[in-house]
Amino acid sequence: MSSTLRISFAGAGNAAFRLSLALKSAGFEIPFIWNRSRQSASQLVSILNKHEYNPHLLPDTMYAEDIVSLDGSDVIILALSDDAIAEIFTIVARIPSVVSGRTIVCHTSGATSVDIISSVPSHGVFYPLMTLSKAKPVDMNIVPFLLEASDDKTKQTLTEMATRLGAEYMVCDTDERMRMHVAAVFVSNFVNYMIALAYDISAPNHVFLLPLAIETVRKAFLYGHPSLVQTGPAVRGDVSTIKKHLEILKDVPEHHAVYEMLTKLIASEAKKQR
Repeated sequence: MSSTLRISFAGAGNAAFRLSLALKSAGFEIPFIWNRSRQSASQLVSILNKHEYNPHLLPDTMYAEDIVSLDGSDVIILALSDDAIAEIFTIVARIPSVVSGRTIVCHTSGATSVDIISSVPSHGVFYPLMTLSKAKPVDMNIVPFLLEASDDKTKQTLTEMATRLGAEYMVCDTDERMRMHVAAVFVSNFVNYMIALAYDISAPNHVFLLPLAIETVRKAFLYGHPSLVQTGPAVRGDVSTIKKHLEILKDVPEHHAVYEMLTKLIASEAKKQR
C-alpha cells in the first residue's frame, strides 16, 4: 500500500483532531479538512502543518471550503457527531470518487451502524475505543480500534492505518462494536461519574484516592471476572458500616441514592458467588 495514502476529514472535533494529527505523524497525507465551522477547521489545519506533526515532509493540509473538494482522497473519514453523520454523508455520497468506489468512506462512531453509509461501494468504520479530546494528547499505541469493512480492499486499508499508528485493532460487525461501545460507557463515563461523586465527598483530599482508583481498575482486569476481586462492606455484609456511610451522606440525596442502590446490587451479586 502506498505510504502516501491520502486521508481527508469531514469534521474538526475531538476525534478528527487526534486522529488527523496521529495519521499525519505516521506518514499519511492529510490533504483536506472540512468542517461547518471554518474557524475550527482552520485551527486544525494550522496545527497539522507544523513541523512536529509532519516529520515525513508531506504536502500541507488545506481547509476545504466545499466538502466536494475531498474528491480524489483515498479515504474520507466522517469524524462527526452521531446525529450529523447521515446528513453529511448525503453530500459525501455524491462525490465522484466516492461514487466510483475509488474513495473509501468511513465513520468513527461506536454507536452508529455501518449501514448508514453502505450506499457507496467502499465503506467502513474506523472507531477508536478511547476517550479523545483536544486538550489531552493520547498515545495511539494504547488505543484499540474496532474496524468494519465493506470489502477486502477497504479492510486492508483500515488495518494498515491502525497498524501504522502502532495500535491494536479488531475487525468486527456492527452488533459487536455497539456492545463494546455500551461496555465503554460503563468503564469510562459511568466510572468518571462515580469519581466525580467521590471528589465531592473527599474534597479537598481527593488526590489521595488516585492510587486506589488505579489499583482497582488494574486488579479488575487481571482476574477472570471483576466480581471475583470485589471488596467492601456490601460484599462482607457489614451492615453497621453501611449505616454509618449512609448517615454521612444523608444530606446529599444524589450520593445517598447511588450508594444505596450500588450497595444492594453488590450485595446481591456477592450472594450469588457464595
